[in-house]
Amino acid sequence: MKKNIIILLVMLIGSLTIPANGQNKSEFGPEKAVHIVLFKFKQEVTSQQIQHLGNEILKQKNTVPGLLEISFGEDFTNRAKGFTHAEVAVFKDKKSLEDFNQSDAHLELISKHIKPILEDILVVDYLVKN
Repeated sequence: MKKNIIILLVMLIGSLTIPANGQNKSEFGPEKAVHIVLFKFKQEVTSQQIQHLGNEILKQKNTVPGLLEISFGEDFTNRAKGFTHAEVAVFKDKKSLEDFNQSDAHLELISKHIKPILEDILVVDYLVKN
């Protein structure tokens, strides 16, 4: 009986110190930042212009420090009140997102590729515990 309790105690302590996904939680800090952008484009914007914007957004993947994941896609439900496309980016922490928002590359993306074809935009940022 005593041996079983010790084994259970070791298993419990081990499960508390080894994350289920196998990553070291301290690697990214306490919280990841998620950045969601919904786009509503001007009526005259072509699918090629939207595709070009998507490509420009996805190019940021390996050039922005702290950017872990990024995606861009078209809504298929027609429930987004005229917003037709979305970008979702995951950053290693809040500071990485803040740095990204102020970076020259991001500001250039907005001025050159987003503003000229944009009718409306909605941005939501939130934190997710690691």
